[in-house]
Amino acid sequence: MSNYLRLKKMLYVVSLAAVSIVLGLVEITWPVPGASFLKLDFSEVAILVALIVLGTKETLFVVLIRSLARRLFNGFSPDGLVGEMIAMFASFAIIIAYNLSRKVLKLNEKPLIYEVSMNGNEHQLKETIVTTALIAVILTVILFALNFFITTPIYYTLPNPYVPVLSISGRLHFHVFSFIPDSPFTWGQYFWALFVIYIPFNLTKGILVSIVFMLLKPRIKYLEL
Repeated sequence: MSNYLRLKKMLYVVSLAAVSIVLGLVEITWPVPGASFLKLDFSEVAILVALIVLGTKETLFVVLIRSLARRLFNGFSPDGLVGEMIAMFASFAIIIAYNLSRKVLKLNEKPLIYEVSMNGNEHQLKETIVTTALIAVILTVILFALNFFITTPIYYTLPNPYVPVLSISGRLHFHVFSFIPDSPFTWGQYFWALFVIYIPFNLTKGILVSIVFMLLKPRIKYLEL
């Protein structure tokens, strides 16, 4: 790989990380009682753009740079770090889902920085349906599992501005198996409360992000990369 291409890729990594940060500043509060702490944004669109322009490895660097930059600007508070961990897992879930959709559709696409795709839009409807479905489902499953087993117990036992502390003993819980016996929840109440809050939110986010990206994708190949 030439030094010119390395520099070009580095510039794209930093630029797309910056775009993702800016898109993340525009947030839509989730209009569900008790879940106003959830915010819809379109920062993941930049992650999907990075995937088709740069490839998977470089996109992982975009995610890492975005996360580090946001923490440098917003601080390293415990609740902020937990939120950033969720955001990183959301990006990783979307990367996995998009790459899986390429295998399902049997598409062998090279990053646009190397080679402009000549496939055109002939399979766009099928591609949109498969890509959107996989991103929405995989994002929802991974984030629900993360919230169920790890992040919700941390949030509910860590002082933060979003939810009341629910640990009877006052100690921090890092997983659900120690949290439930020390909380006012039963296993069933806990599961259904998280199901109602997180499943519709992540399905909606996955669908909206995918649709916006799929509308942009046919036009990206015409940019001078």
